Amino acid sequence: MRIISNTLFITTISLFLFFGLLSDDTNKVEISKFKPKSTLNTTVTTQNIIDLANTFKATLSSSQITTLQLNYTLSNAETWSNLPAAMSARLGLRLGTLTTAQLTAARNLVQAITGTGNEGYNEVYGLWMADDFLVASGASSSQYGAGQFYIGFFGTPSLTGTFEIQMTGHHRTVANTYINGALVGATPSFVAVEPYAAFTQGGTTYQPMIEEKTALVNMLAGLTTTQLATAHLSTTISDLVCGPHVDWSFPTTKSGLIASGLTTAQKQLIIDAIATYVNDVDDVNAATILAQYTSEIDQTYICWGTDSTLNAQNGYVRIDGPSVWIEYSTQNGIILTPKHPHSIWRDHSKDYGGTGNLKTDSFSAVSKIMNFPNPVDQSTTFSFNLKEDAKIKINIYDMNGKLVKTPYNSSLSIGNNSITTDLSNLESGNYLYSIEANGVKSTSNKLVKK
Repeated sequence: MRIISNTLFITTISLFLFFGLLSDDTNKVEISKFKPKSTLNTTVTTQNIIDLANTFKATLSSSQITTLQLNYTLSNAETWSNLPAAMSARLGLRLGTLTTAQLTAARNLVQAITGTGNEGYNEVYGLWMADDFLVASGASSSQYGAGQFYIGFFGTPSLTGTFEIQMTGHHRTVANTYINGALVGATPSFVAVEPYAAFTQGGTTYQPMIEEKTALVNMLAGLTTTQLATAHLSTTISDLVCGPHVDWSFPTTKSGLIASGLTTAQKQLIIDAIATYVNDVDDVNAATILAQYTSEIDQTYICWGTDSTLNAQNGYVRIDGPSVWIEYSTQNGIILTPKHPHSIWRDHSKDYGGTGNLKTDSFSAVSKIMNFPNPVDQSTTFSFNLKEDAKIKINIYDMNGKLVKTPYNSSLSIGNNSITTDLSNLESGNYLYSIEANGVKSTSNKLVKK
């Protein structure tokens, strides 16, 4: 997010700066006298985040804490949308209901879990300002505005166990999930902005998402004519493929141009585009995530549709790697006439807190898992309970974690289920298996093959 002109001035040099106050009787954020976060280069630990979460909770009443902090479940984590909260209900506390002290504490927390520079908190703040600009342009203040965003805790912030901090509202969702003190997932991360063009709100000019669009356009512009044609999609994509409420629906076949045949400079343009999304996470974790995506760059595909400049309706671009998934889609305006983007960063294995490495059964739809006989001679029966209808995969891994067999892949109904599978072709040895429901894996159980 780029702040094009800035009338703000420095009022504090502490680690966690205040970024503006919300008056008690309005949904509109007042911006004055606070410098942007882009000048900071801080190291934020999970303990810092827990401390800030507890500081925020200390400003709240018991009834507010009950609203803020809910159980860590899939249904809670999935409650986000690209729509204003008045049109698609959110969980947690609405920012517009908080006092000045409460809002300051909430914003310090959001600042800590997001990145520095022109991404992260600066971008979040610019998107809040964009929603205030929509209200100033005639949109309903009961649907739009910075005060219509929510913050929620799913689970108790702690160095043990699992918790998520989610900040969500129109055109921005931040969803960071921590397990035993480590950030295990920062996706889905949804970002959009209306208007896309520069706008001035409260004396400051903003243009959130200019970095994302510029990097993606540069990535495509760096291709040769032949490469660009290979990356082009034959079908029109009018919105995000894996947008809100479309979870674990990644295409089974990747489309477009694989990066393995590109030059070092062309690969770097892909990495630069990925970084504009990953850098929305705190700096230390962002570096770790980007390093993983960079290591997988040769297996990463890029594709585009309709308009490679991303200016026209249905202009679309995608980055799809072994782990990373990024989409950018150009949409018609809702409140204002000009086009505006919707975009999402997902992770194939770490959406909603690490679906590929989940360490808590409370997040999975599967429970009471067992198989018999075990050790297995020819076949075995897997039995388990489903708390909801789900697409089920039974995955068997070797002791190094490599997937060796998926003996079952189909949909099942809620309740107790039993699946008998033939494992006669499985080599003798020790294995682990998990049951994946709608993309969320259970904890692993041991399986012995005679």
